[in-house]
Amino acid sequence: MVTTRVKSFFLAFCLLCAVMCLVPPVAAANGTITIAYRGSGGNYIGDTIIFDGKNTIGNTTVLKMNGPGLPPEGVPLYDLSGTPGTGNVALVDANGRWIFSWYSVVGDTSKLQTARYTFTASDLSSPEQTATTSVLLKKPEFYIVATPTSPVMGDNVELQGMAEKGVTYVKIDILDPSGTVIRTFMAPVGNDGSFSHSFRTDVSPGQYNIIGSNPSMKKNLVLGLTVAAPETATAPPAPSAAATPVLTETTGTVPVTTVQQTPSRIGIASATIILSLCLFGAVLVVRSGMKNK
Repeated sequence: MVTTRVKSFFLAFCLLCAVMCLVPPVAAANGTITIAYRGSGGNYIGDTIIFDGKNTIGNTTVLKMNGPGLPPEGVPLYDLSGTPGTGNVALVDANGRWIFSWYSVVGDTSKLQTARYTFTASDLSSPEQTATTSVLLKKPEFYIVATPTSPVMGDNVELQGMAEKGVTYVKIDILDPSGTVIRTFMAPVGNDGSFSHSFRTDVSPGQYNIIGSNPSMKKNLVLGLTVAAPETATAPPAPSAAATPVLTETTGTVPVTTVQQTPSRIGIASATIILSLCLFGAVLVVRSGMKNK
């Protein structure tokens, strides 16, 4: 009995070892990835920030950012209204280095505020390999913002901002994706430096830049604005002719359908019992007759 148990245990152990040998080990990605930025880190919204780093895992680095007002999964630096978890890409050179320039005024910059934002670099083929850094972005003293921040074609957009004191008006130019000025407005400036202007986005979907300027201003006010296409409602499909019942008068013979009923299990069992009782009774009758003789 003991020998049999030892043999069974040994056989099970051998089978376990064989299964473990067949399962391939999970290979970890070799290499490292880093990210850093150039400068002191106290940048104004609208500045150009250069990120660089090392990636010895793959040949493509993915960059995304998150922070106040942005999804925790991160969004592309050049599309703050983009799909959460996606990012912009930077190619890795032969030395395993990458570099990425972010002009922080391009995109839905109205989503940005004075706060510290986190920038994450990951490898495209091994997204679990990441590196992060943070940058303090500051809203400038003089600025221009849009409401809504992500308008749809046909929406009314209100521009508001602060200009330098002493300026009586702000010239507002709207530039299309090619850089051509397509609209120009004049917005009066109040004594406190505030100004506002509304316009209708009767333009094609795309990325536009809004520039506020005045000869007396030291620096132009720049804003990126993304105009989206309106959602089109899908009309329900028209019902087909076959779907509409049509009542017609018919003449002639009506076909008769013969329905074949399959006996149920209960009926079969009942018939079997009755037949068995009949046979058993017949046997008793025969035996009784034989005894009487």
